[in-house]
Amino acid sequence: MIVDVIQAAKNDVATAYFFYEKQQKGLGSYFRECILEDLHELGETAGIHRKISGYHHVNSKRFQSIIYYRINVETAVVVAILDARINPNRRDRMLSGRS
Repeated sequence: MIVDVIQAAKNDVATAYFFYEKQQKGLGSYFRECILEDLHELGETAGIHRKISGYHHVNSKRFQSIIYYRINVETAVVVAILDARINPNRRDRMLSGRS
């Protein structure tokens, strides 16, 4: 399956990148590499994950991040990549504004 990441989800990755880079030099780059691996794997597993707030979601393998996506024919459209520790109410507000 094709994985398409919308701009808002790319912005989520950029925000997390800078957060992790501040924690430790090089950690942001490692985060980004891990997310890219997770997205590659999503191409093979899309559609099998549970839904939250109307979106399928899968946990990142190495970081406390969750990838939220929807299925559109043969494409998994990633709408958000958020910290798993985010308040559920805030998460739902953020997801409701994504398409």
